[in-house]
Amino acid sequence: MKKLTQIGGLWNYRPDKVECATVMASTVINTSKEMMAYSDFPPPIEFPNFMHHSYVQKYVEMYADHFNLAKYIEFNTEVKEMTLNNNGIWQVQLSVGQLRQFDAAMICTGHHCEPLVPQITGLENFKGQILHAKQYRDYKGFEDKNVFIVGIGNSALDIGVELAKIAKNVTISTRRGTWVFNRVIQNGLPYDVVYQSRFYDWLMRTLPWTIANDFHEHRMQQRMDHDMYGLRPAHRFFQQHPAVNDCLANLLASGRITITDDISSIGEHSVCVKDGREFSANVIILCTGYTFGFPFIRPAELIPIRKQNEIDLYKYVFPPSNYVAKRVAVIGLVQPIGSVAPIAEMQSRWAAAVFAGRLQLPDNGTMCEDIAQTRAQMRRQYFESAKHTVQVPFIPYMDELAELVGCKPNLAKMLFVDDPKFALRLFFGPNVPYVYRISGPNRWDKAKIAINSLPRRVKMPLKQCGGPTREMPTRKCKGLMHRCFKFGTTKCFALYFGILFAFHLWVFGRYDAFSMSMFIVYNSLISLISVFVWLFFFDFVWL
Repeated sequence: MKKLTQIGGLWNYRPDKVECATVMASTVINTSKEMMAYSDFPPPIEFPNFMHHSYVQKYVEMYADHFNLAKYIEFNTEVKEMTLNNNGIWQVQLSVGQLRQFDAAMICTGHHCEPLVPQITGLENFKGQILHAKQYRDYKGFEDKNVFIVGIGNSALDIGVELAKIAKNVTISTRRGTWVFNRVIQNGLPYDVVYQSRFYDWLMRTLPWTIANDFHEHRMQQRMDHDMYGLRPAHRFFQQHPAVNDCLANLLASGRITITDDISSIGEHSVCVKDGREFSANVIILCTGYTFGFPFIRPAELIPIRKQNEIDLYKYVFPPSNYVAKRVAVIGLVQPIGSVAPIAEMQSRWAAAVFAGRLQLPDNGTMCEDIAQTRAQMRRQYFESAKHTVQVPFIPYMDELAELVGCKPNLAKMLFVDDPKFALRLFFGPNVPYVYRISGPNRWDKAKIAINSLPRRVKMPLKQCGGPTREMPTRKCKGLMHRCFKFGTTKCFALYFGILFAFHLWVFGRYDAFSMSMFIVYNSLISLISVFVWLFFFDFVWL
């Protein structure tokens, strides 16, 4: 059942429909096309790595056409109310006046439902324009205005960067600050095809908490000193969902955007912040997030929502009651550092198998215990915020669901029996969604081809730029990195760690092992990062 006339959800840009959540006219995805793809339908090779929303919409339409899905969708049909009767059947009241019955339901409304408007002193007295990010479409009408933006998430930065070019001034207010990184990193590669690998995920979980955070924060500081630019938060990198923006540093340096403290009060034509400064404002844009809910479900306690967007769902999909869980699943209500699309697809595969009786859920007590453990783990890692209640780690969560579905790849078997080279590519290369179609139910015969061709598909859109190919002059001395690659990754790796191991033996022989432990951890593990990522990962996967 689709309320609107087209598929696409947020990516179906609707400039005239301000009551519906949609992207902005200039929105570009924050995850690369290969990492947000459906697992059995790679995006066209000519599509850019970071797609404008029009490309995303086109991709979704191509997917629907390929699998002939339109015939299963009822457009212009809003679900007004759905009630689970005593027989376990959903009675669904539709906007077209029909009352329909269904055995099971998937709720796919996401978490961009209702705008969250904070309580700010004096907001009701402001004489200028007030709008939420949900209502913002483009820069038109904001020319030569004093714009004050509340919040510092992705939407706030995207809006601020766009308006900085035409507004009189743009001020962004933040309570906590944030870590900001770019879409493109070393060698011009998308950040997620470098960092979202099984090896990297294992490494970050193996490293001590402080070292893992130090590594990422150092990378962020290389691009932009967060202290100097007023962005550095009080929390560590892994305690918050970071922001993605490629232009913020330049606009801060040129004075087109100002970062300021949290708001203390709002006047008729100005905003006062907690450090005592006052800013003139014609427009206030609230980029303060969303709340979600299911007001159409009866009884409401079937999917209870606590304060701060806390929701009781087993693996963020099923209510912790076997009676209810066999009849309803919530799809896409997660906030990963990565794309929601592959996760929603995996959740759908699991839900379909449960509804069909091919898979069973654990007992109610086990599901409740899992929910409590997951919530406690998230509270230990992230600071308390409504947006962190549905936060999931991309690879571990995908693997967890894939294991339940039966489509998680067996890397050990591949490494020692089937295809060692391909197993190494899966471990060190990006964890693209096609990985979960190699084996298991509904496997895709071309999954291995899609994975092996990933470097070519990432580089191909850039080669279409048509720039001339320039031949570099030959040098007699090639340089250290060239010699390392020429020498061979495996030999370099063995030689390096042989020397490192001998050095550690010498250290242990002269000093107390406990007193030197932190030195050894820092030296060996940070070295492990640089050697693996630069020599092995790039050599094996990309060159």
